Amino acid sequence: MSIIKLIYKWVVYSNLWIALGAAGMTWVNSLIIYNKVNVNMLILSFLITLGAYNFQRIRRAKEVFSSDTKDKWLSRNSLVLVIVLIISFVASLFFLIDLQFQKLIIFAPFLLITLLYRWPILGVSLRDIPFIKILLIASCWGGVTVLLPLLYYNDQFFFPWQYIFVSALYIIGITIPFDSRDLDIDTDQKKTIPQLIGVRNACFLAISLLLFCAIIFSVMNHKVMIFHCLFSAFLVSFSYKKRPDWYYSFILDGLLVIMPIYYIIY
Repeated sequence: MSIIKLIYKWVVYSNLWIALGAAGMTWVNSLIIYNKVNVNMLILSFLITLGAYNFQRIRRAKEVFSSDTKDKWLSRNSLVLVIVLIISFVASLFFLIDLQFQKLIIFAPFLLITLLYRWPILGVSLRDIPFIKILLIASCWGGVTVLLPLLYYNDQFFFPWQYIFVSALYIIGITIPFDSRDLDIDTDQKKTIPQLIGVRNACFLAISLLLFCAIIFSVMNHKVMIFHCLFSAFLVSFSYKKRPDWYYSFILDGLLVIMPIYYIIY
């Protein structure tokens, strides 16, 4: 195994990459809404996402048995995921001390979704309920990456619903290809978008949503995000047929990681 493949598996499969993406999206939302960035807030966003995704991966390692490279890695390294989960949870508590407990209640719905997304209650997990899988993911990403800055800057008189909406819409746009990838393993009961309208139509819908996001950012006069949405739509256009795992787990998730780079360059 080459060193590059080894690094790729540890960075992507252990969810460090997607956690960086959460920090990146939080950075951008903080910048475009408040024109400032708090480092502690970015670290907390990273830790929350790292813990949440590893919490789901631990369950996946227990319930999925396949020859897929990722599933085999998860099965072999389930203890590592547990350790990362514990570390991220403890570290998150350290950064949460800065926030008042009353304010944290706003995150209760997202915590509940995280706990019940893959872990079944009464025999059914949230992700198995028809139609809502992608909406749960989008609402969590849109809510957390926008509301964290709201809490850190103690803005009691402004609720940035429009930024939550466009962030959630963007997440749906880049997540639809993942449902296309999972078409062969998702049960028909999930009623994902590719299951309902087909892979090519799902790809077209994803592109349309990202272009719509570009229009919204144009109205908001955020020129940098217009370019990012157009670039995202270009990359998503390749999802009209199934691609290797790195296209989804590294390239598409990487769109979140590179978000702040535009502002640094600009």
